Amino acid sequence: MSTSSKVVKMRRTLLGYLPLESPMHKFHPLIKTFFLLIVSAYPLLIDPPEWNLTGAIVMIIIFVIARVPLRILKYYTAIMLNIFWIIFIAYTFFGGYMPGYHIITKIGPIIISWENIMMVFVIYLRMFFAILVIIFFLSIARERDVIVGIRALKLPYVIAYTVGLAFRSIGLSIIDFNTIREAEKARALDIKALPLAQKIKKFGMYIVPLVALALRRTDEVSNALESRGFKFTGLRGYKRTDYIVSKYKFQAKDYVAVIVMISILTLILYLKYFTPYMSLHNSILLKILSRFFEVKT
Repeated sequence: MSTSSKVVKMRRTLLGYLPLESPMHKFHPLIKTFFLLIVSAYPLLIDPPEWNLTGAIVMIIIFVIARVPLRILKYYTAIMLNIFWIIFIAYTFFGGYMPGYHIITKIGPIIISWENIMMVFVIYLRMFFAILVIIFFLSIARERDVIVGIRALKLPYVIAYTVGLAFRSIGLSIIDFNTIREAEKARALDIKALPLAQKIKKFGMYIVPLVALALRRTDEVSNALESRGFKFTGLRGYKRTDYIVSKYKFQAKDYVAVIVMISILTLILYLKYFTPYMSLHNSILLKILSRFFEVKT
């Protein structure tokens, strides 16, 4: 007796594939652009690390609701770990020292202070939240969504086309990266079995072929546009048509999404500039860490 498995239809995005049944397809493309512009500002305005950690957890929940495959995050685990170690080394050992800093220990001429370690958690959790926002956007948006979103804002076509090409290049670079990884696996190279130092070295070596492929693709795109007589300005005396933009209409859920994002941004601005709740001095997580390092702040 044969069992039939359900076939899940997918749609190509900038970062991978998204199921057609995802609720994100029902939103206007401009909402996705607003999401990138507005929500990416949240971690830049938030200082307490526990708030950014909460935002990162909320983003993972949104990943699940939007039916974005969580395995996408697995591909960026090594990158996030590398970012953490870079920030940790930069701030802990080379963050400088000022009178009034709470000294934890000294390693030769290097002074390790609580203030520098504190900034490690503040900066990293801020970047972690921001990276999740960008990954989510790239996982739900297509080049068409970016172009439609920008054109819906009545920005010039040259800006829409340039930004669309830029985001498309990100997606192609990720495809090239995965191709290189698959080629290494075909040659029996197990990245997971390598020590951390070798993994970091390997990721650094990926930059050369990726940059070379990006430059070659840029030259191919420019030659293709030139051979077709493409002009950003269009024909003189004629307004460029926005046929794709006319295919999308704003609905009630789109207005609700915009109101929610702007309301959260307004609340963050109010708490940051008019209340003490978002100051590092009142951070609960930093107080717990200061007790762990036996620092009296």
